[in-house]
Amino acid sequence: MLRNAGSGRIECRLGRVVRMGRDIGSDFLAGGGELGALTRAFDWSSTPLGSPEIWPQSLRVTVRLVLTSRHPMFIWWGPDLIQFYNDAYRETMGPERHPSALGARGRECWAEIWNIIGPQIEYVMSGKGATWHEDQLVPVTRHGRREDVWWTYSFGPIDLEGEVGGVLVVCRDVTSEHMAREALGLINEELKHRVKNTLAVLSAVAAQTFREPSSKADLGKYQARLGAFGRAHDLLTAANWAAAPLLDVIDTALIPYRTGEGRFTVSGPPLVVKSRQALGLSLAIHELATNALKYGALSVANGHVSIAWTAEDQDGGTRFIFVWQELGGPIASEPSRVGFGSRLISRVLEDDFGGSVDVSYDSTGLVCRLTAPLENLATPKGL
Repeated sequence: MLRNAGSGRIECRLGRVVRMGRDIGSDFLAGGGELGALTRAFDWSSTPLGSPEIWPQSLRVTVRLVLTSRHPMFIWWGPDLIQFYNDAYRETMGPERHPSALGARGRECWAEIWNIIGPQIEYVMSGKGATWHEDQLVPVTRHGRREDVWWTYSFGPIDLEGEVGGVLVVCRDVTSEHMAREALGLINEELKHRVKNTLAVLSAVAAQTFREPSSKADLGKYQARLGAFGRAHDLLTAANWAAAPLLDVIDTALIPYRTGEGRFTVSGPPLVVKSRQALGLSLAIHELATNALKYGALSVANGHVSIAWTAEDQDGGTRFIFVWQELGGPIASEPSRVGFGSRLISRVLEDDFGGSVDVSYDSTGLVCRLTAPLENLATPKGL
């Protein structure tokens, strides 16, 4: 009787284990929307995978992850690359592959692009690691026509007892973003061409206006200002016009004045300025550098210029402080009249940055200080 009772208990335990295995086999496929229902209804016993109750744990976990995710995901499993995917991925497919791709063999399903994805899948399946592909063209046929589609996606290995059992795909259709960038680059080139033409016309008009020998100096100043504007324009074109790093704006504006002798020191946190601010600051730096070459620190061998900016908490807010300071040059003296360059510096910087400009003439050299609310700049970085 004891033996029979023990046998009964063992049989009871075995029964619970069997039932538990069945419950696990059904639970991991629960939910998942349309693809969850299709996956549960699919006859997996007709595939090399067999019934879900015998699937390895790594496959069960990954399928569960895919079905419950709202990010487009796809699985290739085993030597035949049997396929799974979720509702989010289904939205990228046409009737040519949905729902027929579920449970199908990968190579047969994606024959038209196997030359692209086949080597990438083989790379992962052979144990070489995951792959990453950004903004890659992978054309697909959907809704009766072949489309150029750009994707950002990763292929990652799914472990199986120390080896690679399958490939997990996490992807996103980035075609709309790609096309927007392409269109913005046709627009930028056209705008760049037109601005260059406009600057050339202005230069030609100036040459005709300042024809007299006594006007040659004025012509040189005018054309130099056009050059500073053009260089700033090129920088903004490269940055898609919205904004540009402050350091790049300064470095670009200083190009004509650098002689390789360390006459400039430039320092400050990584900030970004708006397009209008980049143009205004470029013109202001041109005026300051030209003045320093003629009368200030750059007119003597040992003179140099410090350009520094900070973001400081002042008066309940964060202020952007930009300082041009000349050192080692002649004693700076305030001019008897305010010239065009001085008016340009004050007017442009105050208007474009929404701040104040102070120019002082110290015994060590000229100092120009711009103070403005930091929030008036583009989004700051690294602070």
